[in-house]
Amino acid sequence: MMNMLIVDDEPLVLLTIKSLCQWEDFDLNIAGEAANGRDALEFIRANPGIDIVVTDVDMPVMNGIEFAEALRRENFNPAMIFLSSYSNFEYVRSAFKSGACEYMLKSELDEHSLLGIIGKIPKDRFLKQEDKNKKREDSEDARSAFFAEILNGGGSGGESLFRRPAFTVGWPFYFLILRPGDILLVHQRYENRLYDFQKTVTDLIRRSIKGPLGDCGSLSYDQYYMLMKTPEELDAAFEMFYKAAWTYIDTGFEKKAGGPAGDLEEFKEQFSRCLAGFLPPSRLITRSRRYIREHYGDPSLSLQDIARYNNVSKNHLSFEFARETGETISGFLTRTRIKEAEKLIMETNLKIYEIAEKAGYLNVETFNRAFKRITGKCPSRFIS
Repeated sequence: MMNMLIVDDEPLVLLTIKSLCQWEDFDLNIAGEAANGRDALEFIRANPGIDIVVTDVDMPVMNGIEFAEALRRENFNPAMIFLSSYSNFEYVRSAFKSGACEYMLKSELDEHSLLGIIGKIPKDRFLKQEDKNKKREDSEDARSAFFAEILNGGGSGGESLFRRPAFTVGWPFYFLILRPGDILLVHQRYENRLYDFQKTVTDLIRRSIKGPLGDCGSLSYDQYYMLMKTPEELDAAFEMFYKAAWTYIDTGFEKKAGGPAGDLEEFKEQFSRCLAGFLPPSRLITRSRRYIREHYGDPSLSLQDIARYNNVSKNHLSFEFARETGETISGFLTRTRIKEAEKLIMETNLKIYEIAEKAGYLNVETFNRAFKRITGKCPSRFIS
C-alpha cells in the first residue's frame, strides 16, 4: 500500500481530499496531513516512507515550491502533485521545475481527476529508494554506454547493450533527435544551471510519451532523443512536448527524424546522418528569432520586415530559416504569438479580443483558428 501526505493550510481542503473516496480501495493510505511546508518536511523526516505528496502551492511559513525544493535538497523523492487556487503561469512553471508530477486547480479537484493523476505516476517511483536508485542508475548507465558506442563509431558490444532492459522498444523503431532552437539563449538564461535545464527537458519529453513502448533521454543539455515504434506516435509525442517546452521553459525545439532502423548498423548510420543535419545556429536565424519575439505583437509584422532587418532578401531568409530549423518563418511567428496568448489567458482576465490584439491579431476569428490549430483547443476552453 502506498502512503500519501496531504499538505494544505485550509482545513476544508484537507477534509475534502480525505473524504473524496475510500482510499484503501485504491491501495492508498493517507499517512498524515500538514498545514504548511515546514510541518510537512518535518513529518517526512520522521516518516521517510511517503510515496505521494498532494500539496498546496500558496501556504504560510513555507509554500509548496519551497517545500518541494527542500525535499530535493534532502534527497526525498515522493511523487509531487501541486494544488492551487491560481492558474498563474509562473506558479505552473515553478511547480514543474520543483519536481511536480502534475499541477491542478482546486476548482477541478474531484475523485476522478486526482485518482487519474495518481494512476499516471510511473510505478517504479514506489520502489524502495535504494532499489529505485539502482534501477535508474543501471538504466541510465546502459543507455549512456549504448549511445557512447554509437557516437564513437564503435561496433563491438552495441547490440548486446541494446538488448539489455535499458530500452522498452525493439527493432525496428523510429526516432527523433531534438535540439533547443536557440542554444545561445539557453546559455544566457541558465548559465551554471544547465543540468537543471537538461533534467527539466528530459522530464517534459518523458511526460509526452504515451504508452509503455517508448524511450527517451538526453545526450547532453543540447541534444535529446525519442525512440518509438511508429512515426505517428513520434509526431504526437513531439507536438505535446513542443507545446510543453514553450509553456514551462519558454523554449522552442528543432527535430531531426530517422527510421525505421531495423538493426544496429542501420541505426548508427541514420543517427549519425541526423546529427550531421543540425547546422550550427547562424547569426541570421538567431537575429530573426529574436526580432520576432520582440515584435510579434505588431499585426503588420511581415517576412519583408524581418528580411529588411537582416539586410537579406525574403527568399534567402525563407530558405535559410527552413533549412536550419525545419520550420517556416510564418510557422515560428504563429507559434510565438499563440504561446504568448496562452500566457495571457493563464495570467490575466483579459477578454478574447484583447488577448488576440496583444498577440498580434486584428481579427478574432483568425486568432481562434490559429489558436485551435496550435493547441487543439479554442481560447474559451482555457478561460472557462
